[in-house]
Amino acid sequence: MKSVHTFLLLAAGLAASTACNDDALKSKTPGEPPPLTQGVQAFVQVDNDQAQPGERINVYVRVQTGTESQAKVGSYTGRLKFDPELLSWVSDAQIDDGLRVVNPNGSANGEIRFAGASAAGFNDLQLYHGVFEVKKAGYTSQLGLQMEELSAAVSLGDLKPQLQVTPQVFLRVDQ
Repeated sequence: MKSVHTFLLLAAGLAASTACNDDALKSKTPGEPPPLTQGVQAFVQVDNDQAQPGERINVYVRVQTGTESQAKVGSYTGRLKFDPELLSWVSDAQIDDGLRVVNPNGSANGEIRFAGASAAGFNDLQLYHGVFEVKKAGYTSQLGLQMEELSAAVSLGDLKPQLQVTPQVFLRVDQ
């Protein structure tokens, strides 16, 4: 009888913890790509990959340096591409690390340009953060990233030959 009581308590605890973790059950999308050993990879993240029309989402462009890489990102330019039938740009969020600029003039055509520079290298490897409104579900299939320039801090070495742009959109869960 004591083992049945223990089992019921464990089952109740498991059910409660699962019920409280609805966000984890919402999506099977990973948070970010597995880290590289060498080189640099750039990728797009969203805070809600199941958003419905009328909802606002945050879109992030991030880079990861390889686990054995000693390079720090010192400058970059890139473009976030999206389908303006599925998403509309609302605003950009300020990132307080180095000099960063955003040009949303192409947003009506589905493009945001972004750039940044830091002589000592960026501590925050988030290259862009914007707020968008979802017009149609399934918007993640049309999010894309094009990196035009990526250079190391201090040495100013070109990191683009080592750069991998991951085509998959990832779910950012550390909000």
